[in-house]
Amino acid sequence: MLSNEIMGLLCLATLWTTALLVAGAALQDMRDVWSFFRRARRALRGTIESAKGDVFAEWRVEQRGRALDAKEEAIAFHDRTFESSLEGGSVRIQGELYAVQGPGDVWATAEARTRAAVCADRATFDAAYAQATRAAGWQREVRVCMRPGDDVFVLGEIKDGTITGASGPLVVSSFDPARRFAFQLSAIAGFIVAELVACAAVTSIAVAPPLFGARSIVGAVLCLGFFLGVTPLAVALRESVRRPSEAFQRGTWRRGSVA
Repeated sequence: MLSNEIMGLLCLATLWTTALLVAGAALQDMRDVWSFFRRARRALRGTIESAKGDVFAEWRVEQRGRALDAKEEAIAFHDRTFESSLEGGSVRIQGELYAVQGPGDVWATAEARTRAAVCADRATFDAAYAQATRAAGWQREVRVCMRPGDDVFVLGEIKDGTITGASGPLVVSSFDPARRFAFQLSAIAGFIVAELVACAAVTSIAVAPPLFGARSIVGAVLCLGFFLGVTPLAVALRESVRRPSEAFQRGTWRRGSVA
């Protein structure tokens, strides 16, 4: 049978393995965000002048809604597929007119996506809820459109009066992507440092003499709390720094909150 000391060492080894794996995954996320940030610093800011059709660009997410507890009368949505449609047109940048032609990614603000996903009225909710109670649930699409007159940021290169995605995917964004990615880089770096410092702190308490004394036991409890909590935090961070065109929408409709 293993002694308490050996069991303790095995637990600490598991703790640090988890902490280092989480830090490594966060570094991978940072590398991905950094690649976007490098391009976003050269984003071209302008105003949509014209579109080939009614819509210059459109972001869509297909969702399936399922009814929650019947007493609550609510529909919870989960995302299924994301799509970007860049129909193209012209954008005026610093007084000059440039043609923009797809395909490409469309990045919409969280506020615009939230507005597009709200329930219009009680009648809409009741009709959707009747479908959501079935086994297949209720399917819908949330759409955010960019039209002439909207301010946008374009990630691309200008060539012969046309903006193309020569050095990477063409992107049309309704928010400043450089600012968002800079914030995400700071959040990831802060998480990595805080996570490793916290792991070191709880470890130092757990191994404080006398071993298996009151202070050491408190440290062991803190180690367990860190082990259980760090992975959900890391998953939440990873979800928050997804590619903007694939940012989770989800959401819930509640009958009592529908206007």
